[in-house]
Amino acid sequence: MAGTKTLIFLCRHAHPENPEGVMYGHLPGFGLSALGERQALGLGDFLRGYPVRTFYASPLQRAQETARLAMSRLGHEVPLHTRDDLVEAEFGKYIEGVKRWQVPFRRPLFFFHAVSPGTLSFDEPVPEMAERIERVCREAVEATSGEAAVLVSHADPIKALWNHFLGQADWRFHFLELDKGGFLELEYDGDRLTAVTPHAAILAEAPAA
Repeated sequence: MAGTKTLIFLCRHAHPENPEGVMYGHLPGFGLSALGERQALGLGDFLRGYPVRTFYASPLQRAQETARLAMSRLGHEVPLHTRDDLVEAEFGKYIEGVKRWQVPFRRPLFFFHAVSPGTLSFDEPVPEMAERIERVCREAVEATSGEAAVLVSHADPIKALWNHFLGQADWRFHFLELDKGGFLELEYDGDRLTAVTPHAAILAEAPAA
């Protein structure tokens, strides 16, 4: 397998419908907004130029919808596998259901998480997030050796993997930027990750009025 180049596209879910501005964490019922649908379709348009053979997605609705819309633009059918390892960060359960502006006083331990991620008993360590994403990457590389696969996950787990690749201190993962609908292009040489290239979200053309 050494010397075989495989591409893994590690994608953050597209923009969800969230008119109340709450922290959605692991909550059900947050599907994509109109903007998110365009981002997911734009992702599919981009991926059409690559030999994508399979998709993997977090079980959360916004990730599943992102994956299915992107798949619809490939021009050929591929399987979609749901993997719990791609789910949102465990810390999301602590802040979910709270409006963003309320977080400082209703969820004050957020600041502890920001300074020292993974220290609180209910906070998932950054290396553990990176490892669970890497498990699915390894599965995808084995399944699509020499071709390409797509993983749809969430911001913190994706940034954890990226941070690990960069060899940075755990707290620095907060400072990596990957907007909703954005993705990392991971290049594997055999089973070794050799390059990470970030991409901004891509918008498909808006449908005619």
